[in-house]
Amino acid sequence: MSPNEASRTALMIARQRAAHQVLDHGSILHDPFALKILGEGEQDLVQFANTHPLASIGRLFTTARARIAEDALSKAVERGIRQVVILGAGLDTFALRNPHGPQLLHIYEVDHPATQKWKRQRLAEARIAIPPCLRLVPVDFELDDIGEKLAAAGFQQNSPAFFTWLGVVPYLTHDAIGRTLDYMSSIQNSEVVFDYMESPEAFSEELRQLEAKRTEGLQRIGERSVSRFEPAGIAALLRSHGFCSIDDIEYQEIASTFGSAVQGLAPGHAGVHVVHAKQ
Repeated sequence: MSPNEASRTALMIARQRAAHQVLDHGSILHDPFALKILGEGEQDLVQFANTHPLASIGRLFTTARARIAEDALSKAVERGIRQVVILGAGLDTFALRNPHGPQLLHIYEVDHPATQKWKRQRLAEARIAIPPCLRLVPVDFELDDIGEKLAAAGFQQNSPAFFTWLGVVPYLTHDAIGRTLDYMSSIQNSEVVFDYMESPEAFSEELRQLEAKRTEGLQRIGERSVSRFEPAGIAALLRSHGFCSIDDIEYQEIASTFGSAVQGLAPGHAGVHVVHAKQ
């Protein structure tokens, strides 16, 4: 990723969320801001969604992981958590849809400076105001101290927090992943929802070929997919950072739970997981 260029993967994820509203009527994740913040027409999104016969799997996973995270957050808010940190937010719209206004939830979106600049531009062009509950925190995950940046934005280090970390882990080095988990675990009673990918062997043949092409495409634009994990390895990593309650949801369960909501969902097995971990 170029230091001065917004993330291409953030754009792809935003298109998948918006396409879900058009093709699947938002049946997994209802997001009335998805098209508006993206600024693309419905026909363009349909064309994007139909560029590959397996694209429906990406649309399913993108929306399902967000739904899983937001459902888990709702339960955390019921338990008294009042801070949420969205790591690698891209064009995420949760703060615009925030259903926890009466609970005075504080939302911190953390992302690369260039991607956040792009988001501010998209919000301004769509005439969407930044809500008072939201703080945009520019951070380079590979270089910056997340704790320092969040504290400067008003985050309360001594209060529990809920972290969402979607579509980010595969693009970070193991060192950056470890540092981020170190920080999360330093926040007492914190919890996190994130996703990860297994090695290519965990994908069905057609998806394995598609993932290889996607990886090559990312490399051409300066983005990389560098970190893959096995479920046992993720569990061990989380436990080493103090997370003792770990729910690892594999793709088959996601497809079984949400797949009927996606129009023309392609068959196949993707080696992708969503994890909800608590201290």
